[in-house]
Amino acid sequence: MKKILFLLLAFHSVLCPAQEICVASKMNAELEQVLERDQGLRTAHMLAGYDQQFAPGPENKAKVEKILQDILVADAKNRAIVHDIFNTCGWPDAKQLSYKANSAMFLTIQHSSKEDRIEYFPYFEKLYENNQLHSFRYVMMLDRMRFDQGLGQLYGTHFVPGKDGVELYGEVHEPEKLNERREKIGMLRIKVFDEKYPPQVNKLVAVDKNR
Repeated sequence: MKKILFLLLAFHSVLCPAQEICVASKMNAELEQVLERDQGLRTAHMLAGYDQQFAPGPENKAKVEKILQDILVADAKNRAIVHDIFNTCGWPDAKQLSYKANSAMFLTIQHSSKEDRIEYFPYFEKLYENNQLHSFRYVMMLDRMRFDQGLGQLYGTHFVPGKDGVELYGEVHEPEKLNERREKIGMLRIKVFDEKYPPQVNKLVAVDKNR
């Protein structure tokens, strides 16, 4: 009897740390720190990039490269945390997580490998179908996955600033239909696509009733 009790206590002590991470308050606290690292460093990298763009020099270039290395380290740490939650707790209930925690889950996978995006996409697809994931984020993941496959994006959610300040969108599938697709899910039209592919206005044709 004592041996059985000892084994049960040992088994419980092994499970406790794993169970603890699955408590909503613990997941929220951990994931909100993940979001701060992810967005804080990417904002810093963007601003440093602008400094380098408008004031080129070795100091600004070194700053950009340093932040980029910091992002790689932070992303690895964030992936480990999110993987641990998925592997230990299964797919978390989005309703139990804060907005920041849900954002951290999405952005960590979005910034991860194409294998991770494929593996966890059904989770985000389910959230989208249950109105727990904004359509903009859903199509962000779709566009990113299309890039992974060497396909053009559908919604123009991924771009880089060009030297002249105009955004570069890379390959886009049927670019003349991009703004139409965006409008269907409530996104704003992108001006440069309207300029290059003017929207077609349906012209009403008068019908002679006497014919």
